[in-house]
Amino acid sequence: MKNIIVIGGDRRMIFAAKRLAEKNDCSLCGFGDMNVPGMSGAGSGERFDCAVLPIFARSEEIPCPMGGQPLDIDMLTGLLEPGAAVFAGKVFPRLAELCVKNGYELYDYLEREEFAVMNAVLTAEAAAETAIRETQTSVFGADVLVLGYGRIGKLTARYFAALGARVTAAARKQSDLAWIRASGHSCADITDRAQLGEALAAADIILNTVPAKILAGETASFVRTDALLIELASVPCTDETAAFRVIKAGGLPGKTAPVTAGYIIAETIENIMDERRKQNGGA
Repeated sequence: MKNIIVIGGDRRMIFAAKRLAEKNDCSLCGFGDMNVPGMSGAGSGERFDCAVLPIFARSEEIPCPMGGQPLDIDMLTGLLEPGAAVFAGKVFPRLAELCVKNGYELYDYLEREEFAVMNAVLTAEAAAETAIRETQTSVFGADVLVLGYGRIGKLTARYFAALGARVTAAARKQSDLAWIRASGHSCADITDRAQLGEALAAADIILNTVPAKILAGETASFVRTDALLIELASVPCTDETAAFRVIKAGGLPGKTAPVTAGYIIAETIENIMDERRKQNGGA
């Protein structure tokens, strides 16, 4: 059993803490006066074996949207035992340097395949819900274009096809284009302006998973003004001058399924801790 402190983040981190508390002692920090059964705040002078941090975006401070102002990562040195483990989403250099300096073991749960796959499932599901809510026509029979065919692209294409949409997926790798065809979708080569333009012009709904401005400038002119773009990537694919409707839908799992999203984070951390115990001879 570990003594874990979960610091900051949105609702999914509370559910991650609840899951971790089933087998460990778990405390919360950065959630204001929120009362969560079975958990307490960090006591004065208390030290922990593990710290669980949320997914970092652009800031290098620990986001605390449910508990006020962000927290500086230097606070970890006053909370952790020597040799403690730190789990975070999207590790950045200053956090890595702090952990090396203080002898903490640092793990980025965003880099784990099991997290990435299950998070992609929640994103695809939420993208379908967003499309249904934000359009006045049925997804069934709609022309849907998925930009990118990574984990999220694959699952998003599958979800919309299951809803009866006519799905086209666009990618640049020949291997991805082959998988798109093998999955029964129409395909378009993102690097082929004519192919991409034709796919954009036909689309009622566009779902972008590519973190690059592939629809900026002249390429955006292919998109119909009545089309809907749902932006799933961390970097938008178009700019503010777009003549069509754009919904910025980053971080959907934490908004639409915080319980499951939190459990996925906790399960990933539990997997890492199990591997860590085995590497340390079961300790």
